[in-house]
Amino acid sequence: MTTPQRQRTPAVAEEVRSFIKEYILTNRLPPGTQLPPEGYWMEELSVGRSSVREAVKALQSLGIVEIHRGNGLYVRQVNFDPILELLSYAMRFDPQMFANVFQIRIWLESAVIKTVVAQLSEEEIQELEALLQEWERRLAANESHVDLDETFHAILYRSLGNPTLNGLLQVFWLAFRTFDDDAIRQTNLTLALRQHQEIMAAVRARDAERSHRLLMEHFNEIQERIHQLIAEGQLV
Repeated sequence: MTTPQRQRTPAVAEEVRSFIKEYILTNRLPPGTQLPPEGYWMEELSVGRSSVREAVKALQSLGIVEIHRGNGLYVRQVNFDPILELLSYAMRFDPQMFANVFQIRIWLESAVIKTVVAQLSEEEIQELEALLQEWERRLAANESHVDLDETFHAILYRSLGNPTLNGLLQVFWLAFRTFDDDAIRQTNLTLALRQHQEIMAAVRARDAERSHRLLMEHFNEIQERIHQLIAEGQLV
């Protein structure tokens, strides 16, 4: 393995953290690669065990490495968990941040929906239609359908083959759970289903403009509900 060049300065936890990150980058280590044990970093940087452990904890919180108990330190698959944790915490202090996150979701989905309509496969369209049938069944049986709402949008944008976009949108759904779902979700659950059915009909017809308009109408209603709840102090 290539050892990245480092400054010959007193080694502290922050330097150890930077060194480990540079080690991963210099050696182009893919996720799942096992990293050297504590003793390597202690010897290489002339630091104590506590400094190494503090650095590793910081890298864990950033989602860069993960510890497999009894099996060492590994490069972690990049994900949005650190962003989610920060947002979920911050939104408890400032619900307006949730409104801002929802606005970002609107910008993202409205920007790509027309592309989705053009390239969604027939298999994906059938998958979406089957999902809506299950949604209708659950609604009639008074069963939860929140997961179907999330899956509907996930299938739509999966067709773009952009996992980073999918990850960003997933952050919204996880952040959504920070609050009381029922406080945000439309009281008329039948309306929510009908809106998704109308969007699906436009998608099936490959009508990009109508799909975009219907999606925005759906989002605008939710956005108004969020702003109303914030103004009333109910989004806590």
